[in-house]
Amino acid sequence: MGNMEDLRVRQLDDTLIAVKALWTSPSPLDGWVKTIREALGMSMRQLASRTGMSKTGVASAEKSEARGSIQLETLRRLADGLDCEVAYALVPRTSLRASLQAQAADKAGHLVAQVSDSMDLEAQGIGDHERQLQLENLAEDLLRSRGRDFWDD
Repeated sequence: MGNMEDLRVRQLDDTLIAVKALWTSPSPLDGWVKTIREALGMSMRQLASRTGMSKTGVASAEKSEARGSIQLETLRRLADGLDCEVAYALVPRTSLRASLQAQAADKAGHLVAQVSDSMDLEAQGIGDHERQLQLENLAEDLLRSRGRDFWDD
């Protein structure tokens, strides 16, 4: 990867480490809105009044949040009524760097396999060690250049 791209990936990975701790903690079964509202001792009617929603709207939103289908704008509105902020993030399962490396290795594997099959048919095949070196070198090149087709299948 280029210096700036690599720096950007490292900075994002560092930032997302803190967020990952939240991601690995389970959400309350009833959802955050209902759990926080009840912890504050606030009724649905009171939250409805604070958000300009109806009591039925709050009940519906709490259910949709627990199912994972709430709209972000609705969640922000309810959070504001609870004096909370919505923390929204995409958290990589491993790291951005690891995702890039895995894609480069996968793409290199496909490219080397295509060439190897062709060379084997022409009795010009190479050994496993040489093939592994080609894979590693090609993956490094792909990772460094990351052309427009890097994420194409």
